[in-house]
Amino acid sequence: MKQFLEKYDTVIFDMDGVITSEQNYWNSASLVVREYLSSEKYFGHEKIDTRLMHDDVKKIRSEVFLDDALINVLKSKGVNSNWDLGYVTVCSALALKTTDPRKIYDHACALGDNILDEYDRIAAMAADASGLDESYVKRSGRLWSEMRDCFQEWFLGDAIFEAQYGRKPLEGGKKGLLNDESPIIPMNMLVKLLEELSASKRLCTGTGRPYMEMKTPLELWGVIDYFDKNGLCNYDHVVEAEKRTGMTLTKPHPYMFLKALYGIDHDDVRLLEGDYDRSRIGRALIVGDAGADILAAKAMGADFCAVLTGISGKKARGFFEEQGAEYILDSVADMI
Repeated sequence: MKQFLEKYDTVIFDMDGVITSEQNYWNSASLVVREYLSSEKYFGHEKIDTRLMHDDVKKIRSEVFLDDALINVLKSKGVNSNWDLGYVTVCSALALKTTDPRKIYDHACALGDNILDEYDRIAAMAADASGLDESYVKRSGRLWSEMRDCFQEWFLGDAIFEAQYGRKPLEGGKKGLLNDESPIIPMNMLVKLLEELSASKRLCTGTGRPYMEMKTPLELWGVIDYFDKNGLCNYDHVVEAEKRTGMTLTKPHPYMFLKALYGIDHDDVRLLEGDYDRSRIGRALIVGDAGADILAAKAMGADFCAVLTGISGKKARGFFEEQGAEYILDSVADMI
């Protein structure tokens, strides 16, 4: 291991852009945006062909997200979930009464630096411009939930979606992108890294993926046993905690990393009230690729290791330097 890791007894990994590739998540998000803004079932006027859309996903993603420029700016403002990526894009289109990606991008650039402070304003603008009820448009309201389900349809595909949720997709004919997943570094490097780290450290996750989507690739790659089962914090924990507390707990809120550090069996109310041994934070290292990750790490007072395998690649170095990242690596492979 690199010498700097001797300071830590717990390493908490974000997954997408760190261990897993985000490509198929971004692809799925682009298909959701295109479906919502084009389909007559939502805000468009077309009868869409999901199979053709699946086959044309690279072109659609390039168009919808302006060659990923929109993904880049929204993630830099703390958008962590790809569900939120699609939601903010669609709400911006509704607010502006346009599907022009350039205008949506300009609107995103003008948003504040912390997206958690912007969700209510974006929803209010979208509701006012579209005539939709604000409670429907508000984040975590019905629109957001419906878009989340649409994302799951694209990512999981018809068969897995129906098996997992007990109902057919609203728009069928989706093949699913889940089975195309691959690690962000070569498989042999990932196995070596996790094997060596886990010999002396507790490995955890703090990921915006739901449990099944987090577990599936780790199991397929044979690396899930390197992680502490009580440290596998995922988006399902956020959903339950938000229901219980009424708070917004996605990153850049530090909830996910705290939950991983103190154990997924640690009571959420106690956790959010600060009822935990704070000295453990100094021995924990957060590893992430995005603005939401470092903001969450700094909010809890933990050291942060940035990896340049996210949407911005090596261009993100300056951002992480400005944000005070303790370490910046080209990829997690550089930890050993």
